[in-house]
Amino acid sequence: MSGPPELGELIEEFGLDEVHFVDSHRRPAVDIEATPRTWRCGQRGLRCLSDQLIDAAHAPPGRVATASTLAEGTVLRFTRHNRLGDALGIVTGLEHYCRDNAVASVAVTGSPALAEVVEVFACERVRYAPLSDRAVSGDAIFARSSWSLPWLDRFHHSVSDTYGGRVRHCVTPLLLRQEPERPEREDVVYCQFDARSGTALPLRSARRLLSQVAAHGDVHVLGGPDTQYYLGHDVTYVRAELPEMVARLLSCRLFIGCDSGLGHLAGCLAVPGLIVSTDDFETTWSFFRNYASLSVIPLAAAELLLS
Repeated sequence: MSGPPELGELIEEFGLDEVHFVDSHRRPAVDIEATPRTWRCGQRGLRCLSDQLIDAAHAPPGRVATASTLAEGTVLRFTRHNRLGDALGIVTGLEHYCRDNAVASVAVTGSPALAEVVEVFACERVRYAPLSDRAVSGDAIFARSSWSLPWLDRFHHSVSDTYGGRVRHCVTPLLLRQEPERPEREDVVYCQFDARSGTALPLRSARRLLSQVAAHGDVHVLGGPDTQYYLGHDVTYVRAELPEMVARLLSCRLFIGCDSGLGHLAGCLAVPGLIVSTDDFETTWSFFRNYASLSVIPLAAAELLLS
């Protein structure tokens, strides 16, 4: 290993036997600076470096990507991955894949969430189509995706694994198809603690966070009857279709939620906010790490910061 003197100091301090520091070199085996920056920061620590080295070993500089075999007009059917977060990842990843690999257009089908995302976000190459018996199983392709990748990258990588072609290490959210008129920032905090989520906040913690957030603005909870039954009837609840939800999030002061589709929507829209991790923090962070406006924090830290 070579680089800043601090590397040598750490190796000496910890008495490593299999890692050595050299002051100078002519031709490094792996150029860390040339590997994808996606892997070069954050909470994942040593696993972050490990993934980076594996990527560098399997994708040497100058390698030509295989041509894509995804045919124009292919319809991908999704019967399982049909929630908002899934739809955002599918449509965004597929749109970028088609742009990068000169695939003129493909279609998705299977759920209203997919249709809404295609309608609201600016897709040039992905459209929504009626159900077709000849559609390719998108669920089977999605199953190839790695859970260690940021959410919007996952489907893009799984399509590349299936059909070849160029693959990105960081897929950016799509722009809105029609930018809504942005009202003045309202003194409203939207909270989303989905009772149906596998990572829902404990009731006592959710109620405590709601009471603390109320000091920073009017609190509106995004959720339906399940959430209302879970949190109680003394809170203002909001249910809206995707276009109205986009407008509401763009005008709010803050978003606080858990690992959910609405959390990813807030990230795509650059809404300032917190994602409260009630599950494995590393996993939650890996899903949300590319959203510059959102911070992922453990539940205990959220309660402390908002107290």
